[in-house]
Amino acid sequence: MNRSHPNAASLRNKHFPLFDELGRIFGKNRASGNESANALDALEELEEEDRDMESEQVHDLSIEDEGTPATQSRQMKTPPSAAPASTRTKEARTETIEALKDFSSKLEKMSGVMENASEHIGRLASCFKHESESAERRMQVTSQVMKIEGLTATQVLLASKKIALNPLEVDFFFGLPDDYRYAYVQGLLLPDEAN
Repeated sequence: MNRSHPNAASLRNKHFPLFDELGRIFGKNRASGNESANALDALEELEEEDRDMESEQVHDLSIEDEGTPATQSRQMKTPPSAAPASTRTKEARTETIEALKDFSSKLEKMSGVMENASEHIGRLASCFKHESESAERRMQVTSQVMKIEGLTATQVLLASKKIALNPLEVDFFFGLPDDYRYAYVQGLLLPDEAN
């Protein structure tokens, strides 16, 4: 530590009050270079370490049952604070795993919401496009009615107004072949001409 971080020498063996809390938040993964891991890698590594710790504990228990000298020397080398620290570490890992799973679940829900929003926005865009096209066609009604031969200026204005005021009439009018438009306009004008 002194060679890699000479300025940190004064901090050696000093109490750091937030160390456990920061350990729960960051865990061991602090790298930002080529060797750094993402959240899924960290989850897998934590789960693997948990499995390894459990298998070591089972192995240690089986050796203790035998009462061999190797077990006794290993027990003497282990500091008394190791068991509570490993329990805290395991609890911290479990909390981290649960937090990451919860976060992942919420991201999946957000993704679903975004997909639904995208679909609705697409529908709205389609409606606006249709409305825009309808507005353009309403603007063209008068010029199209003026192309019909045999109509007076008053008839052109009356027929254009009737067609443009009703979107269904606009759609119907533009769907007709040119030679049928005269008969259609005459049919629209008949009630007005009777008055």
